[in-house]
Amino acid sequence: MKQVEILPGEILDLRLDKNDVRKTLLNQIIAKDVIATEQTNPSLNNSHLNHIIIVTYKAPGENTGRLGFEARIEKITEDYQVILRRLNEPAPCDLRVWPRVRLDFLPEVRAFCRDREIQVVDISGGGAHIILRNDDCGQTAIGAVVSMKFVFPRGEVNLEGEVLRIWNDSPEKRHVAVKFTGSHNISQFIY
Repeated sequence: MKQVEILPGEILDLRLDKNDVRKTLLNQIIAKDVIATEQTNPSLNNSHLNHIIIVTYKAPGENTGRLGFEARIEKITEDYQVILRRLNEPAPCDLRVWPRVRLDFLPEVRAFCRDREIQVVDISGGGAHIILRNDDCGQTAIGAVVSMKFVFPRGEVNLEGEVLRIWNDSPEKRHVAVKFTGSHNISQFIY
């Protein structure tokens, strides 16, 4: 196996399960197929030993996506390092459980928050990128939960979403990334 192209200090995502992805930093490359990372939060413990996980990282270069490989958790040291043995070569990967669908592929979808229509940039079974103007959804801060209604030609879905990220395009346009919470059936209208 060739050595991975990651430098100490780079961010890694350790995917333990479908809904359990933990960020950490690479501490060192011990051998071609063995790396040491910082402990995660929440911490890994001895019950995780010998589990096979997926390790992903930003590929070298700009806008090149992510690479990942399978690894076995071999040891958790007294100085809180996690020792991982790489099991295969890095390959392109995506952490998403649900692929994003851009609005140009679903032009009929409409979304509402507090009875005000909001703009959808893209949507998946797990969340959406929306654009809000002024106080479309009231006070939106990271961690806040917003109630939304999505209307499709074949039906509608009422659900809640937790605000993950916010960024401004202009003073009146606020981009918001939301993760859908609770039980819902929105994926049947998207895919």
